[in-house]
Amino acid sequence: MALVRWGFWLFPTGLALYLSCNRSALQTPRDEPTYVGDQVCASCHADIHTAYQKTWKAHSLLPVTPALERIEDFSAPPAYDPHRDFYYWARWERDSLYIYEARLRGRDTLYLRRERVDFTIGSGHQTRSYLLWRDGYLYEAPLTWYVAKKRWDLSPGYHDGHNSRFSREIQPSCLACHASGFRPVSNTYNRYTEVGGPLGCESCHGPASKHVQNPRDPAYHWHRWPADRQMDVCSRCHLEGITVQKRPRFHPGDTLAQWAAIFLPEKADLGAFGIASHVERLKRSKCFQLGQASCLTCHHPHPTTPVPTYEARCQSCHTTGCKNPAHPTTGCVSCHMPRDTTIDIPHVRFTDHYIRVVRPDARRPIANPPRLLCATEENPDSALVGYAYLKWHTEGGEASALPQALSILTRHPHPAAFAQALYLTGRSQEALPWTEKALQRDSALLLFELKGYLLEATGRLNEALTWWENLAKKAPQHPDAHFRATMVGLQLGRFTPATAYERFQKILALQPFNPQYQYNAGLAAYQMGRPDLARKHWTTARHLDPDYDPPKKALSQLP
Repeated sequence: MALVRWGFWLFPTGLALYLSCNRSALQTPRDEPTYVGDQVCASCHADIHTAYQKTWKAHSLLPVTPALERIEDFSAPPAYDPHRDFYYWARWERDSLYIYEARLRGRDTLYLRRERVDFTIGSGHQTRSYLLWRDGYLYEAPLTWYVAKKRWDLSPGYHDGHNSRFSREIQPSCLACHASGFRPVSNTYNRYTEVGGPLGCESCHGPASKHVQNPRDPAYHWHRWPADRQMDVCSRCHLEGITVQKRPRFHPGDTLAQWAAIFLPEKADLGAFGIASHVERLKRSKCFQLGQASCLTCHHPHPTTPVPTYEARCQSCHTTGCKNPAHPTTGCVSCHMPRDTTIDIPHVRFTDHYIRVVRPDARRPIANPPRLLCATEENPDSALVGYAYLKWHTEGGEASALPQALSILTRHPHPAAFAQALYLTGRSQEALPWTEKALQRDSALLLFELKGYLLEATGRLNEALTWWENLAKKAPQHPDAHFRATMVGLQLGRFTPATAYERFQKILALQPFNPQYQYNAGLAAYQMGRPDLARKHWTTARHLDPDYDPPKKALSQLP
């Protein structure tokens, strides 16, 4: 998910608080098990490992190499974004796959950008999207191949004016449902020393070092777990909602409620569902409530022998078949779990896991303003509820959620959430002490940044400069800390244009593809009396984003 941190030189920028991904450094205490890799598992479980390779999950993230299966039709028409007036298409060139972004007028190309693709994400069963690994930073591309419709279109979440182009950050908690073996760099949002590969054994069974030491340890044997504990593992990725984490990591075998509280927006249409709403929908069903059906009732993650048909599994309980005499023993799923379009992914039809007799009109009144319902516990902590409403606003764009969040957090404060809610409502002076309180128990990079922005917003620029400089030392690979320190230093007159330009060069060494950094480097170069360097940086900034006006205006003023 992209962070929008753009501003103007010598002026403080805003902080976009997108909170869907945990931003704390991922650290493993000494007494916790560690990951060993699929090949270690395969050395004892070869048949299971081989069976798993035939499943969709084993293709959830793949490196782009000449051996990659080409499921796309590269001759299909390009995707078009009418809001930003960009066309997108993909093309293989020798051994590499590239995505093109262009602005056209008739047969004239006004703008053209080409980006190499490093990974595909998505099994290819429904969709295939693409990731860019740029100087260690991982981003999503704006183009997706939709398998059923055999067409190119904008990636999920990029429609209706939300096209973040090539800047949507892929963060660790987002990557966890698509990949294994990735190694994030601490105190960054989306930098990795290794991106890893598709979901593997330990994605569901947990880090296996203790199992290798003691294969009889029951913590790794799913068949010994209660059904609800098994479902909790599936729920981490297949219960799609607003997640408020209670602790940094989820280890399979934990209960979901120990790890996080997950909230779902109330829906009027009981037939509406998302592509990852499987657990939510199943739990509505009497098959779950009365029959104790779980995910594993119908889905085997790595079958080594032939499995029964879905109808056979239905009839293991419903021995008399369907009451409809036209199909007493067949068609259970097609009628009672109909395939339909999803509310979050276009061009996709998915099986609804709410098992029921489908009624023609399945609507109910909902509260006004809309509310969130907790899917993981009956009585969640009120402070977590307030945090969830804040995230509903920042993640989902629900305007009414911010005042609801502030109302709840005023009565039941969660320091990190309350600080962010106050900041978003322009109450920076009040937000600052809550941020400091949150930092006493939370080392999330977002909170360190928030304090820096609050110091700027409250006019405490000398403190802000010291804070940003210290954060840059703590997070040397996080370019925004260096950028803000440079900007505040310029405001205070601490840096000459030459010093600022030198600092911008170090920032650009981390992220040369950021148009804001390029633009501000150009301003510093211009102030140094180097219009030739300024032109170079501003031209690069315009190429990276043709709709970014400051470099366009600056270039128009050059001789």
